[in-house]
Amino acid sequence: MAKTATITIPYAPREHQRAIHSSGARFAVLVCHRRFGKTVAAVNELIKSACTCTRQNPRYAYIAPMYKQAKAVAWDYLQYYTRVIPGMQYNVAELRADFPNGARISLLGADNPDGLRGIYLDGVVLDEYAQMPPSLWSTVIRPTLSDRLGWAMFIGTPQGHNAFWDLYSSAREMMTRPGSDWWAAMYRASETGIVDAKELESARSTMTPEQYEQEYECSFTAAILGAYYGKTLSQSDDAGRITSVPYDPAMLVHTAWDLGMSDSTVVWFFQVGPGGEIRIIDYDEGNGIGLPGWVARLRERPYLYGTHIAPHDIRVRELGTGKSRLETAEGLGIRFDVAPNLPI
Repeated sequence: MAKTATITIPYAPREHQRAIHSSGARFAVLVCHRRFGKTVAAVNELIKSACTCTRQNPRYAYIAPMYKQAKAVAWDYLQYYTRVIPGMQYNVAELRADFPNGARISLLGADNPDGLRGIYLDGVVLDEYAQMPPSLWSTVIRPTLSDRLGWAMFIGTPQGHNAFWDLYSSAREMMTRPGSDWWAAMYRASETGIVDAKELESARSTMTPEQYEQEYECSFTAAILGAYYGKTLSQSDDAGRITSVPYDPAMLVHTAWDLGMSDSTVVWFFQVGPGGEIRIIDYDEGNGIGLPGWVARLRERPYLYGTHIAPHDIRVRELGTGKSRLETAEGLGIRFDVAPNLPI
């Protein structure tokens, strides 16, 4: 009868790290404040999976935005937590740890996405996902998990409304569906208690409010250049006012427009409830679409429209036609109310 031995890895997860390890989700999106210990938790999740996987030759990867970052951030952790396992082998040149059961953990960089093609993975961690190319997940990493039904963990700190924000928002929505294999969580420094209160106060005193909100309070809006209302949006999100708002077919739908020239045109759709409550129910955005195209997009929706609000510059006449976009819209059956030109 084969002898068995208990090996204790020198890792004692905190409360929030334990929640990550026990989530059971195939895909996890974790927004973490600085010094949360996200990389330590991620590396140990890889180690746990490598030690317990029963498939032949399991393969795992830790991916950082750049290969140099992967080495600087995770290589020492990977060696430290696995050295107690007899029979471990390390390839420093390839940043690779080979386990005695045939499993392997490799450290890789998103700065060479073509180098990630053609491999298979049983699990992957994408660290600081906000700094990676948006297409990396869908076109490169996701296919590597398919034949082995591998898992993925996305971790990082916010850096504005980019692919990480999109993924986190999508995961939050998907995790509400029955049988979903997605999980999303946000860990703010004011809530976890991991960083000492005096240290947080010291950091706050030497950082701008926007920097502190982003790095320690996980705000996706605080430090966006040109986001005049970033603080207000953060407060709205914290208060639970950014959520799923139902469409009421019995009520008119109004629109508010931001007409783009060199940038995007944006249309917000809203309804006004009893007592004047404004319910923003829909949103559309696009580049290079003329007013006829926008009118067609509005008519594709099942809404009964009320007021359409346009910015003051809709009255500007275009050189090619001599007509303003206000006149063009009227010819297409859209009558705009023009908003006054107000300061911020």
